[in-house]
Amino acid sequence: MKKIAILSCFQDMNPGYSLTGIVSDQIKMLRSHGHDVHLFVCTAFNDTGYPFANEAILHKSIPFAHLIDYDTRAKLTPDHLDTINETKKVLIRELEDIDIVLTHDFVFTGWNLPYYEGVRGASNFLPKVKWLHWIHSIPSRSSDWWNINELGANHRLVYPNNTDKILVAESYRGEMKHVRAIHHIKDLRTWFDFKESTCDFIDKYPAVMQAEMIQIYPASVDRLLAKRVKEVIYMFAALKKKGASVCLVIASQWATGKKQKEDADLYKRMASAEGLLVDEEFIFTHDFQSPKYDVGIPKEMLRELFLCSNIFIYPTREETFGLVLPEACLSGVMPVLNRSLDMMREIGGGIGSYHDFGSNMRTHNVRDEKKYYSDLAMILLGRMRENESIMSKTFMRLNYNWDALYRKEYAPIFAESEMWS
Repeated sequence: MKKIAILSCFQDMNPGYSLTGIVSDQIKMLRSHGHDVHLFVCTAFNDTGYPFANEAILHKSIPFAHLIDYDTRAKLTPDHLDTINETKKVLIRELEDIDIVLTHDFVFTGWNLPYYEGVRGASNFLPKVKWLHWIHSIPSRSSDWWNINELGANHRLVYPNNTDKILVAESYRGEMKHVRAIHHIKDLRTWFDFKESTCDFIDKYPAVMQAEMIQIYPASVDRLLAKRVKEVIYMFAALKKKGASVCLVIASQWATGKKQKEDADLYKRMASAEGLLVDEEFIFTHDFQSPKYDVGIPKEMLRELFLCSNIFIYPTREETFGLVLPEACLSGVMPVLNRSLDMMREIGGGIGSYHDFGSNMRTHNVRDEKKYYSDLAMILLGRMRENESIMSKTFMRLNYNWDALYRKEYAPIFAESEMWS
């Protein structure tokens, strides 16, 4: 665990300001991975309703100043020279036992020049501290304080894409080694304001966020046969064998008795026999905090889990309407519907991938059931990967959630920083 400080000159956590959203996501990510997080804000900060009381210790320490958009150091006012000295003293005093400091636009905008100078002055007195300086806009001009070399060996610039790293390095009179790319977090959990219960579910079953192919399938435990959960298991197992990471969640209802849970256990054994990892890739929601969710999960939790999904295989044997179909589709999935059930085209609007599964009105027999569903899985995988809307949603979910970014970008840079000198 590292002790990490985030430096800002925020006067409040204005939700309309994109930078506060970036910092909010960083706080949640760093805390979720066990770090001790400290948020430094302006002395005039309005902490009424501060939302991170349990996640980041608040320091109202950065000296308040009426800021100017400077274009050169030469124009610094006497008042701001005092701000520089006060900022330097504060940072030396309060960052002594910090491992890593993240700053946001301190080294970039003219508005923050007094704070940049305070950082520069304090750095020599904090030899163990590693600094990561976020730059949130494209450098389109030259400033006389943009010089990474004068900050010292423990400082790196951070930019949110790899494409323009060379531009940043050149703008700051440095080299590529002085710049790191860390993409911004845009996590479903914060963007859609997921409830705590949904976040806890994802923490316990991370494949709900991390798998390529995800389905949420609401079904009463006494209706698993009619909903053809077995066939969905076969297809998800086939998708896994074809190289896709998978997660199939049965949003189970009425698992309230011994028999109902034993019936669900039959499907767990079936999934395991087909190569799916139970409680990782094949999940019943009633196993999450049982008996609290034995009757079913709350509507908002189901809706939020649907937002994580991207496919909805619906081979149900019989339906009058099937409410789960529009619920899933409104969340942005590729529907895979039962061509053997005539009403499905009406309710589904004729949109989706239609295949025969048989129904209460029509028999569909195949010689080799598992081969049929394996072939069908290959078709679905191709359809999914050709659908730009589905794959765009999938790409964003996989790449910009805070766990993936921490694992791929933050953690390696934190480890690397120990070697800077």
